[in-house]
Amino acid sequence: MTPLTRDPGTATTPRADGTTWRSITPGPAELDPRGYARRRGLVERGLAILAPVVLIGLWQLLAGRGVLESNYFPAPTTIAASWGGLIESGVYQESVVASVQRIALGYVFGSLSAVVLGLLIGSVRLLRVALEPMIAALYTVPKLAILPLLLLIFGLGETSKILLVALTCFFVVLINTIDAVSSVSPRYGDVGRSCGASRWSTLRHITLPAALPQTITGMRIASGLAVIVIVGAEFVAADAGLGFLVWNSWNLGVPEHMYVGIVSISVIGVIASMLLRGLEWLLTPWNR
Repeated sequence: MTPLTRDPGTATTPRADGTTWRSITPGPAELDPRGYARRRGLVERGLAILAPVVLIGLWQLLAGRGVLESNYFPAPTTIAASWGGLIESGVYQESVVASVQRIALGYVFGSLSAVVLGLLIGSVRLLRVALEPMIAALYTVPKLAILPLLLLIFGLGETSKILLVALTCFFVVLINTIDAVSSVSPRYGDVGRSCGASRWSTLRHITLPAALPQTITGMRIASGLAVIVIVGAEFVAADAGLGFLVWNSWNLGVPEHMYVGIVSISVIGVIASMLLRGLEWLLTPWNR
């Protein structure tokens, strides 16, 4: 039987009460939901790949015809050749490893400490009331603005750059975690306590799972900010890293190497976001 739906704006079959009815024929999404979702996913992934390919192809075409100034927009083939040269010399690997290590160490330290503290502050109202204004004030301070202070205290070594990343991630994850925990309905806790759950069990089995999606969202935002601040730090306080590669290439007038660094930075950001999406998929099966 063909399903019917009420639609006063469609003049197909008039009714005695002045309304009309419109027949709906099941489409591919209704007849084969899994197959439709699979085909749609393939199309979406294809478009995601096709868009940058088309952009790079257009860039190559315009650069090859001299429309784009090579000093500012070298051809993708030229950039690829320079990329290969950096790999052969080992400069590229050294730059990537230096940046990734700083990002990873700072991100893990800052995010994990923020999750633990956010669970505590979000669960205790008095702590939240007392500390939220100070957290908001510190969050608004641009983290690159405190880099000179970190350099003054810890010097030009790795500690200052790792701490800069950690502080950047800390406040983003902390604010999201506090908000996520404080937004959990008190009824969930009441149900847990009525079943004899301890405070730790309630936190572990009720509060944390409920707050996890928003917390991971904060972690994803923090991962992008971590990449941004480490590049800024490497501009002025490093002798290795992708930020240093971009800045040094500008000083030397080698735009090809600048683009290598810029593309590599964006790739690191994409990979970090994908890893966190995978983590969210694993830790929150109820949201799949």
